[in-house]
Amino acid sequence: MTTDIQDKPVEFTLPAQLMAKPVLSWGEFWGDLLNLPDSTAEVLVREEPSPKFFLLGRRRYIRTADAVEWLNQAATASPYFPRRNKRAA
Repeated sequence: MTTDIQDKPVEFTLPAQLMAKPVLSWGEFWGDLLNLPDSTAEVLVREEPSPKFFLLGRRRYIRTADAVEWLNQAATASPYFPRRNKRAA
C-alpha cells in the first residue's frame, strides 16, 4: 500500500499574498509570515517597542503597514553582524 505524495494538496500562503492584505491576524503575522511560535510572539508583544495590534471581538489583528513599520524598527534596532573569531596563527 503506497501513497503518492503528489496526490495530497499542499496549502500554504506565500508572504507576498499575506502582505497584499490590509490586515493580518495574529496567526498570519507570527506563524505564517515570521514563522515564530506563540510563546515568542507573546514575549515580543510585551517588549518595547511592541507591534500595534488591535482587537476585533476577541481576536488580535495588525494592519500590514503597522507590521512593516515594526519590522523595520526591529531591523534597525538589532542588526545582525556575523561573529568573527580571531584566531592566533
